[in-house]
Amino acid sequence: MSKFIVLKMDDIKDHLTIEEQLLLWTSIEKINVCREAEGKKFNNYAVINQDEPYINEVTDIMRKHGHWEDAE
Repeated sequence: MSKFIVLKMDDIKDHLTIEEQLLLWTSIEKINVCREAEGKKFNNYAVINQDEPYINEVTDIMRKHGHWEDAE
């Protein structure tokens, strides 16, 4: 299983009912409230699709800083 889950907003709107969307947002909000209670910051990530032509440059930078799965 991957460390992160990324969902495209258009996919959520197009493929989930309003009730399912509400359940998703409620679950995300619960996670945020629990993290806050634990003294953790709100997570805010940059997401890059791996089929972008510049992905190798991005992963090289991440690898250099130890933030890529095959980093040494």
